[in-house]
Amino acid sequence: MARKRHAIRARRRTRRPPVRSKRSSPARRARIAAPAPASKRTAPGDSGLAPGMQAVNSYLAVANVAASIEFLERAFSFTRGVVLADADGQLRYAEMWHRDSVVMLIRKGDATAPTGGAAALYTYVDDVDRALARARQAGAGVEEAEDKAWGDRVAAVTDPDGYKWMLATFKKLAPFS
Repeated sequence: MARKRHAIRARRRTRRPPVRSKRSSPARRARIAAPAPASKRTAPGDSGLAPGMQAVNSYLAVANVAASIEFLERAFSFTRGVVLADADGQLRYAEMWHRDSVVMLIRKGDATAPTGGAAALYTYVDDVDRALARARQAGAGVEEAEDKAWGDRVAAVTDPDGYKWMLATFKKLAPFS
């Protein structure tokens, strides 16, 4: 019996701790997941990013923009940013803020919206035309880029899974109307 215990202890002493690859170490995961400090981020003028916006923004197509605004305010304490109505007073666009993040709301099926009234990820890039060429080479469905009245140069891209991405480069501040 004593011999058996001695053999077990000896095996425990000679076992090596499991080897962790650099790829899976907690410190490495934290470095990958952590965003760059604000001082290291590219300034909006240098990045194609519109003032106050994130690099990737949710662009949701909703049945009723006003009802969605009310829901987001009451349920999640979102605050209103830019809110636009059409000629008959119906809301057609809204920016809803939660801390540093924005959710853009458009009317579902609105042909005047950049996505034609479909949900998308509104993504700011350094240069829309270069990003569009890369997306085309990668096999995405693409629409030509165009300058929009609100100051962004925008192009729609559909990825292989059917998700719509609106690539945008901020060009100038323009009044909302």
